[in-house]
Amino acid sequence: MKRITIILSLFLLIFSSCDEFLDINENPNYPTDVSDELLLTSSLAAITNIYAADWGLIGSFWSQHWAQNNTSSQYKIYESYALSSNTNVIERSYRAMYVDGLSDNEIFLKKVEANENWGPYLMGSVIKAYGFQYLVDMYGNVPYTEAFLGAEKLNPIIDKGETVYADIYDLLVVALDKDFSGYVSELYALNDILFNGKIDDWKAMAHSLRLRILLRQFDANSSFATTEITQLLANLESGTILLLDKDAAITNFADADSKSNPLYESDQRQLNTTNNIRACATFTSFLEANNDSRLQSLFKEVNDNYLGLITGSYNVPSTEFEAPDIISAPFITPVMPVFWMTYAESELLLAEAYLRIGNVDMAKMHYENGVTASFSRMGADMGDLLTGVYAFPATGFNDQLKAIIMQKWVDAAEGGRGIESHIERVRTGYPEETTVNNEIEEGYILPESYIPGTLIYSKKGTSGGVLPRRFPYADSELNFNSNAAEYKAMTPADVILQKVWWNQ
Repeated sequence: MKRITIILSLFLLIFSSCDEFLDINENPNYPTDVSDELLLTSSLAAITNIYAADWGLIGSFWSQHWAQNNTSSQYKIYESYALSSNTNVIERSYRAMYVDGLSDNEIFLKKVEANENWGPYLMGSVIKAYGFQYLVDMYGNVPYTEAFLGAEKLNPIIDKGETVYADIYDLLVVALDKDFSGYVSELYALNDILFNGKIDDWKAMAHSLRLRILLRQFDANSSFATTEITQLLANLESGTILLLDKDAAITNFADADSKSNPLYESDQRQLNTTNNIRACATFTSFLEANNDSRLQSLFKEVNDNYLGLITGSYNVPSTEFEAPDIISAPFITPVMPVFWMTYAESELLLAEAYLRIGNVDMAKMHYENGVTASFSRMGADMGDLLTGVYAFPATGFNDQLKAIIMQKWVDAAEGGRGIESHIERVRTGYPEETTVNNEIEEGYILPESYIPGTLIYSKKGTSGGVLPRRFPYADSELNFNSNAAEYKAMTPADVILQKVWWNQ
């Protein structure tokens, strides 16, 4: 599959002009003479590419939004949980995150910090925190403090995930405290493909990301998380800070080769087929059971139905059925947005935050805001669901938390953002796993004993009945970094079941 460059002809200029500095062995302390605006765009583009076309795709299979069609084979490895350190998507995305995305961003950060250009410094801080949070969440301990020293440190230390989390949180706090009075938005409006240079939107994104970081570690670091959440919410209520009130989305795609949405580009244009991805019965059963009209917004109707495949059914002979003839496919279009974070997610983060500090009334309000925003973004009719099956539970912390996380699960299905709902499942246990896995057969018909929306262990699972938690380490780290020796001794099958630091 050829490398995807994205987002209009501007990227052709960016990537061609930046070939010489898109290298992890360049030292950001001595950056190549490239304008910081181009560095900003290239880092945003690279991370968007990885998030949508690689990590989001795996996450959408692991979250059981999607299933592999039984008359094609592209993503069987995702449904069998058989990823290894040399699996192309693991190796490619890991390297690209460091070499193309975060390395460019590090150069960008150094340049704007040296010039005390604090608006772009906040942008770079958000990008760095965003990228490293996902690296920790999916890989565990990763190079951080010495990651971008190039020839000075060819074997960077592997930092503990807890250390990385603490540093990226502090980075956001420090960046938010800078003086933005000298920021000139016009210089970044074109090259900032996320917020068009609007610094208030970057501030809001930074605060929403702070909240996500705090909630991720709530069980592992509860004292710190509680203190910080309480202060953040107090500042929000006083009006001194804002969280996202819009989608953080990259939208300037075109229906043309190498300029379309990265997921569409990799899955459909480059593979020249629309037959790989189908709806998963786990997900469609939940939406149907709750009469949730987002089902129609997310999937294509086939013969007046919205059927889904049971995960791991990709070897069912086509003589029994051909999935494209009866099973729905998700809407994946060349110009659909890539959401770094949705407004709905931001509101659901607030709902959980208030729940964690015991303010159920505010949790309910933000939960309802989040669900409403999700329906609105998808153009779906919510009807009376918020006073019916989706009503926020009046009591019971676990039931209330489950309601919030289940709505994040549904919201993340649009655009292939399953990596986020996968991580949240690992963190919270929601969606729950089915208790009748042995009664479920391959195909698309679920037994009456099955509770809609409960996760099914893949019929072709290779991880001993345990759902995967994380990615295996990439070969590029294991084979070329002597500090990764302890991780190289572990098999990929063991690694994907390990818990990252906040899930111990």
